Amino acid sequence: MSTHFDPEGNASVLSDYSALSLFVPAEQNVHLYASFDSAWEQAVVLFINGERYKDQLGSYILRPSMLTIPKQEAGYELTLVSWHKRSNPNATLPWIASRGQRIGPVVFAWDDSAEDGDYRDTRIKLVTS
Repeated sequence: MSTHFDPEGNASVLSDYSALSLFVPAEQNVHLYASFDSAWEQAVVLFINGERYKDQLGSYILRPSMLTIPKQEAGYELTLVSWHKRSNPNATLPWIASRGQRIGPVVFAWDDSAEDGDYRDTRIKLVTS
């Protein structure tokens, strides 16, 4: 799986808790709603069965905060990895993988500093239909 590639496709390092996954049953639309409580730039990269999805979520204008993955014929593993920069958008700074955890069955949360442990810097709520 290419989860070790940041939002721009550069090889990077993940913590043991950066990638969060769940199984999505066949024939379900997946609606992802992102919220951000951070001054730093955030981006979420998605993977379906280990393959990088074409779209990303994020906290700045180039990436939307809501995304729908259309129904798939077969069930699949959806993996989310959140990344941050220690600044506002800045092309010269590297992306850093955030530390994540599940909060209940449908909320994915990441802490971008790994120091305050608040897990609210990036949150994704997943709803199926």
